[in-house]
Amino acid sequence: MTTRSSARSIFPPLDNLEHTIRRRSRVDPTLLNDFEMAVEGNGDLPVPDLRTMEDLCQPSLNGRGGPIAPTAIQAKNFGLKNDMIQQVHNSCQFHGLPGDDANKHLDKFMHVTQSIKVNGVTDDALRLYLFSHSLTHHATAWFDLLPRNSINTFEQMAKMFFVKYFPPSMVTKLRNEITNFRQRPDESLFEA
Repeated sequence: MTTRSSARSIFPPLDNLEHTIRRRSRVDPTLLNDFEMAVEGNGDLPVPDLRTMEDLCQPSLNGRGGPIAPTAIQAKNFGLKNDMIQQVHNSCQFHGLPGDDANKHLDKFMHVTQSIKVNGVTDDALRLYLFSHSLTHHATAWFDLLPRNSINTFEQMAKMFFVKYFPPSMVTKLRNEITNFRQRPDESLFEA
């Protein structure tokens, strides 16, 4: 290799190519294997990816999708209607903040979705597809991080939701607060 400012070479020429490759293969053994296969014609060298940078940078849906696995639905041309989504979105929102009540949210969600019916679609499938529309902020971020196609039923969804937002440690804490409740002599039951 030469520089533009001078005609002298930066690297000295290799006198004994095989010797140099064998010496360097002590550090990286794959160099020798690739060299021997090329010289002897044995085996195929790995084929480089010949796609252009433009092709490599194009967005792809491969490996994408939500945590809800596709569910068999009997209805033809099923799609969530905008009014269904709005009804859930306006009636019950769960943010995923520490003070949010996961039990209350799920009860309200179940109550709202009882009134939504679609011929050929089970209540379970409808709830499964509508549940993500009841989540916002931190809860949406949690939902988006769930593994792809990992949820098949609404019961699975509810269990994962409770594991995240109403874990056993919270149940134990609340149980201890109730068990250890004390009312001081100078305070009313309401104040305690």
